[in-house]
Amino acid sequence: MINVLVPVTENAEEFWTSVKSICDDVNVQIIIGVKDGIARQYDFNIPNAIVKEYGDNVTREEMLNDFQSLLLGEGVFIARKPFTKDEFANFTSQKEQIVVCKSKDKNKFVSFVKRIWRNVVKFIFGVKFFEGDPSLIYFNEDLGGVLTNVNNFSYSTRIDRWRATTKTAVESSYPNVKPEQDKALNIKLIIFAILALVIGAVTTTLVCIFAKVTIVIGLLLACLDIICLSISVLLFIALTFNMQVGHKNINNIKKGE
Repeated sequence: MINVLVPVTENAEEFWTSVKSICDDVNVQIIIGVKDGIARQYDFNIPNAIVKEYGDNVTREEMLNDFQSLLLGEGVFIARKPFTKDEFANFTSQKEQIVVCKSKDKNKFVSFVKRIWRNVVKFIFGVKFFEGDPSLIYFNEDLGGVLTNVNNFSYSTRIDRWRATTKTAVESSYPNVKPEQDKALNIKLIIFAILALVIGAVTTTLVCIFAKVTIVIGLLLACLDIICLSISVLLFIALTFNMQVGHKNINNIKKGE
């Protein structure tokens, strides 16, 4: 059986069509999360579906983390965007253990830059991106049991920390969704990155103006500038990583939300 996880925070009509197209399949358990505002407009109570209603402030990734306790320990198909019946069949019939959406990039230069960027992220943070987009992602039955026990279920389905597994990417028709951002963290990273540059530049300038710069002082200033620049670069890399992956630390949904 395949667990089909569908967090609905937008595009309700398209999601309704997607779920309706596969609800007659006896080999699926459909888990749908719906915001209260959407639940009042659309009836998602359809066959083979567990429907959970959430407050309007609950995010897509929070819903997915909340779904984890309902998993049956078999195949898992996560739909962060709408899909067609044929796409569902295509994803779940692949031989590979993990299936994602093919990247929409058509520019070879952009693809080349992304490959370099991914290697940099892997070197610095020790994690990889999926070779594609996780807006739709399928984990076969071999990994279903693992997903029931992983920490931060949502994050584990957006970043590739899956070793010794086979992966592939297939076409999808709907545009890929943008990750939900941790705006507060992103702002902090920007501020600290700029602050590191300012500290290096201001310190060097003031010392050069008010002190006699010897070889030793010059070397110390050079070291300071290199350290500040390195910190700033690392912070900007962390910023772009967070923007591409989205909010990492997803809060558990409290009762009543």
